[in-house]
Amino acid sequence: MYKELNISDKVINLANEVEKELEPIFKKLEENCMKSSAKVLKAFQNNNVSTSDFIEITGYGYTDIGREKLEKIYAEIFNSEDALVRPQIMSGTHALTITLFGLLKYGDTMISISGEPYDTLKSVIGLSGNSSNSLISHGIKYEQIDLINNDFDYEQIISRLKNGNVKLIEIQRSRGYAQRKSLSISKIEKVIQTIKAIDKNVIVMVDNCYGEFVENKEPTEVRSRYNS
Repeated sequence: MYKELNISDKVINLANEVEKELEPIFKKLEENCMKSSAKVLKAFQNNNVSTSDFIEITGYGYTDIGREKLEKIYAEIFNSEDALVRPQIMSGTHALTITLFGLLKYGDTMISISGEPYDTLKSVIGLSGNSSNSLISHGIKYEQIDLINNDFDYEQIISRLKNGNVKLIEIQRSRGYAQRKSLSISKIEKVIQTIKAIDKNVIVMVDNCYGEFVENKEPTEVRSRYNS
């Protein structure tokens, strides 16, 4: 077959060598996929999902059992206290906007410790575009600490936290459009431990976009002895 395609033995041998070299990596990915799939299936089973949960309802949705189960499933999968899963949330930026406006009020300070956020989030914060409905226009202060060699700048973070008056710290796990590596759970866990050791009341918000099921642990599963 390869001869019919005019592929040389040298290319075929190289492809086989590369495939063999990458085999442990693909095996690890497949194992993670199986574990994640099992976790999702177990959550469906634990919450007794049935055909009746998919029945359409009208009105305010106070008795929407399917929606309630869906949110319980998400909370179980990501090992969180609760979850908000609604079709009215149109995008990741919309979800982040709801979160930030829900947690912050006039006079509060938020700090991004993973550098510049997504372009779409800049307008929400008030760093670009029409800022009339942004966080900054509502009296919320924004600060930023850039990453150093694909890791957090601990010296700057610790120094800033010791000065106080920080309500929320935002971490963008994905590289987005930046030329950097995505942040691993181990790095996120370490920096949260550091933050909570200085001020346990600071809210740490992790934008996990593109990070779901990449590792065997999610940001919501990161725990600290300093957590309340």
